[in-house]
Amino acid sequence: MTERQPRRTTRELTAVEQLRLERLREQVAAELPDMTARDQLRKEARTEATLSGDLRRAIHASPMSLSSIAKETRMDPIMLDEFLTGERTLRSDVMDRLAGVLDYDLRPVRAGA
Repeated sequence: MTERQPRRTTRELTAVEQLRLERLREQVAAELPDMTARDQLRKEARTEATLSGDLRRAIHASPMSLSSIAKETRMDPIMLDEFLTGERTLRSDVMDRLAGVLDYDLRPVRAGA
């Protein structure tokens, strides 16, 4: 059986559609620098050699969506996003819930072990 190729339908945009498209392009262009900067913050925060960095890596590695993780940990999605960018720290009880949702095992390191 041969694989079907998607059909493309093309047409000229109406004046209203062209105006809307131009506005959307301008909006994307205006938001792009901020989004790029936030992405860089996320990358830097994810590489921290800290417990927070470990949790950030676990979040990024999780198959769960960020909204699901926020809901399961009873966090506001903005709070989770700010944690991922390193703009916010989390209280220990929130970190405990986050570790539980991610099935992240927190064990103390014993001296001399």
